[in-house]
Amino acid sequence: MRRIDWKVFVLLGIIVSVGVGFLYGTGVLGGDTKEPGSKEDPLVTQSYADGSIEQKVQAMDTRISSLEAKIQSLENELSLLNGGVVGTTGTGGTGTGTGTGTGGTGTGTGTGTGGSGSGTSGTGSTGSGTGTGGSSSGTAVSQANIGKTGAVTADVVNLRESASTSSTIKKKLSPSDSFTITKVDKDWYQVQLSDGTIGWVAGYLVKVK
Repeated sequence: MRRIDWKVFVLLGIIVSVGVGFLYGTGVLGGDTKEPGSKEDPLVTQSYADGSIEQKVQAMDTRISSLEAKIQSLENELSLLNGGVVGTTGTGGTGTGTGTGTGGTGTGTGTGTGGSGSGTSGTGSTGSGTGTGGSSSGTAVSQANIGKTGAVTADVVNLRESASTSSTIKKKLSPSDSFTITKVDKDWYQVQLSDGTIGWVAGYLVKVK
């Protein structure tokens, strides 16, 4: 029987080692399986790439849907909070009026000031006021009263030098002082007292007899 050369055994051992190493490296014999597309295995097929991208897009869509649901929930809660706040009812102002009377018939002017109130959900009503005109017991100043007798209607009335409130006061008149109307200047009467004193009195303070 022919003896086999030892070199043959060495050559066979080398071939077997290379084969086993190849199978192990490719994962056939349980080697580490590299994830396609990773740094360890950069080669990847088109179908694997499309599938991976689709999975990531689906994950992002799910996340976006979740965020939109949370935003909608927050908006609903905010609407409930705004609607639940009780509005403060405004209080309308009270009108106030002032009036002044002139002449015998007396004319009054009134001004009203109304407050306004506002709440979150309610609006206060606006107040209004009407002034009441003043009244006078005197008669309207008229040229027709010249020569007639009259008296003042207030307890104390100034008899002035001229038909102006800034003129000099000559005397103080009372309702008991009687006089004769001698002239008219706008809203003033020139009067002459029984003692001969002549002066001017505001017409709305004169009552013609």
